Amino acid sequence: MQTKCERVRGMNRRSVINELAKTLQISETEAEQILRAFAQVLGPIAAEVPPYFERYFEAQIQLVLQRMEDFQRITQQQIANLQQRIENLQNSTQQQIANLQQQIFELRDSTQQQITGLRHYIDQRIDALAQRIDALERRLDRLEKWLLSVRVMILSGVLAIIFKIYFGG
Repeated sequence: MQTKCERVRGMNRRSVINELAKTLQISETEAEQILRAFAQVLGPIAAEVPPYFERYFEAQIQLVLQRMEDFQRITQQQIANLQQRIENLQNSTQQQIANLQQQIFELRDSTQQQITGLRHYIDQRIDALAQRIDALERRLDRLEKWLLSVRVMILSGVLAIIFKIYFGG
């Protein structure tokens, strides 16, 4: 089985950049910049590096790549957790809004019922007052008739007395 270093040695420049971009999950331009930076830093000593150092260097790169993958995985998990929390918060907020709207509708209905009940009560009181006024008017009419008859009787009595005093004596 070939190691990555042996595979990289057998590749041309463009395929190395492509493989590096794919492994690091970056664009080819960024991969090419990284490769140039490594070439500048490691170029002078690349011929002098013994094979065990290449294995060490490859292991260190693998460690960095693994840490990057772990970091990416953790970041993705955290993003997923945040998205879930945001979704839960949105659902909770929507539920609370729905509850508030329901309470507002219930309060409005209750208020309408109270207003309707109050109007009915006021109408009853007005009808009762109208009946009392009608009863008082009838009573007042009876009293007026009684007073008129009493006045007529008093006036008749006074006239009878006057008539008796002046005419008969």
